[in-house]
Amino acid sequence: MQSITASEIKQNSTLLQNALKGDMLVTKREKPFVVIVDYDRYLELTNKQAKSNNWIEKSFGVMSDVEADMLVQDIAQSRVNKEIDLWS
Repeated sequence: MQSITASEIKQNSTLLQNALKGDMLVTKREKPFVVIVDYDRYLELTNKQAKSNNWIEKSFGVMSDVEADMLVQDIAQSRVNKEIDLWS
């Protein structure tokens, strides 16, 4: 990751073109200020984050559509008192 100061960007905005080659860390007063990434990379990172934040998938796994349909059919067939069943 390339590191650059905010002052350098103000003086030479063409340095931002380097963000297309790789991530850039912009510092202000020698402290990290902002990270500049290519838009496609940003989308990739946000998609990964959304997937990793899905606690249901982490905890219980993912069921395919076919498996979900089979489960619904099994539940429907195994109901005894359909009139008073909460699932009806």
